Amino acid sequence: MRRLKAPQRREQLIEVATKLFAKWGYDATTTAAIAEAAGVTEPILYRHFDSKQELFVAIVRSVSELTMEHWKEVIGDTDDPAEQIRRIAEEFPDHVRDLADAYHVIHGALATSRDRKVAAVMKEHYGQIERFFIQIITRGQESGIFRPQLDPKGPAWQLIMTGIGYAMIALNLQAPEQGLIKNAIESILRGISILKV
Repeated sequence: MRRLKAPQRREQLIEVATKLFAKWGYDATTTAAIAEAAGVTEPILYRHFDSKQELFVAIVRSVSELTMEHWKEVIGDTDDPAEQIRRIAEEFPDHVRDLADAYHVIHGALATSRDRKVAAVMKEHYGQIERFFIQIITRGQESGIFRPQLDPKGPAWQLIMTGIGYAMIALNLQAPEQGLIKNAIESILRGISILKV
């Protein structure tokens, strides 16, 4: 196998680990299996990542970064908070499909792993998404679109849980119809809005 520069090797190891974690689960996948699938030895893997947990952390942080970049791009040309939420929801099925293996890894670990480092990075991931939606909802409250007496954390988590539910069903069973997603988002928006949005 050809030698890769350190950043390329890191990316390759993350990609291979993502596929194996998605297929076998985080707990069942060993660093030996990851190294073998990547065509390297375990000592080479350990030059780039101290542990399997560090690989998992890198996967989740990569998903977080890609998600935030994607959502900022999707909403970049509108200041309307309700429209921003609608656009994110509309694009979410494609986003989940594009990152399917990574979402299998995250949701599998969320459901089964008891590892502290895994739990910590999962909290970091969802905390970042929570803050993102709280900012949108707070802007909507400040502009008089959303009800000011609401704690923005509540609707932020409604959106997060809707997204988790959609992704788990879409990746493991069959994607719900787009109309169902739209209805779910409109229900959340109606619940937090002062006027019809």
